[in-house]
Amino acid sequence: MAVQIDVARSELAFEAGFPSAEFSLLQGSSLLHHLYARLLPHGLKLADLRIERGAGNVGDYHVLCYLFDYLMTIRVRIERIEVQCSSLPNAEQLGKYQAAIVDLLQAVKDFKKDLSFRAFAVASTVHARLQGVSVRDYLASFAPTLPKGLGTPTGNGAAFYFGPEGDRILSSITLDTSALVSDALFVRIHAVWDASKISPETLAGGVAEGFVRQALDTLGLHTA
Repeated sequence: MAVQIDVARSELAFEAGFPSAEFSLLQGSSLLHHLYARLLPHGLKLADLRIERGAGNVGDYHVLCYLFDYLMTIRVRIERIEVQCSSLPNAEQLGKYQAAIVDLLQAVKDFKKDLSFRAFAVASTVHARLQGVSVRDYLASFAPTLPKGLGTPTGNGAAFYFGPEGDRILSSITLDTSALVSDALFVRIHAVWDASKISPETLAGGVAEGFVRQALDTLGLHTA
């Protein structure tokens, strides 16, 4: 089933995990220097860079900063780096997001030269309206048989999980009715790559985006 989709809302999450807790990141002032130097060309402002201590425990401690008018939120934690993008823009702006993420990782490596990454994870979430088919009928193509005797069905969904493939450690796809956009399909595509087999530049240079497009193609979903 080939279905044209109109994307109403989309988000992107990226995570870079360390092999173990990097307590050296608690040396905030030096880390801030490197982050500011690398992210300044991407529009980082001093007012959007700060240290968050949470409840005071080590797990809550992180450096927080915002880019692109708060569309990108960055957290550098003791165990990982997290990036949340609240909106996926056109291809040109996406390229700016990817460049900022690469420079973010390089800033942390500038701070600690021997730092390495264990894995990179990308999750792309899309809320889209379908052309020519209802969300319920589309989802029913993946789960045509529902459990009996439990009441009147009000909807269904699907989840798929995949093992290692090339540089990827695992991946998954989740389909459901969107809870945020009326009459829309919710799609979450998640993948984890082995950081010893792929560089941040290669991942951001098209591998992650290519996987998301491939996953959408296998679902029969095509953007305009």
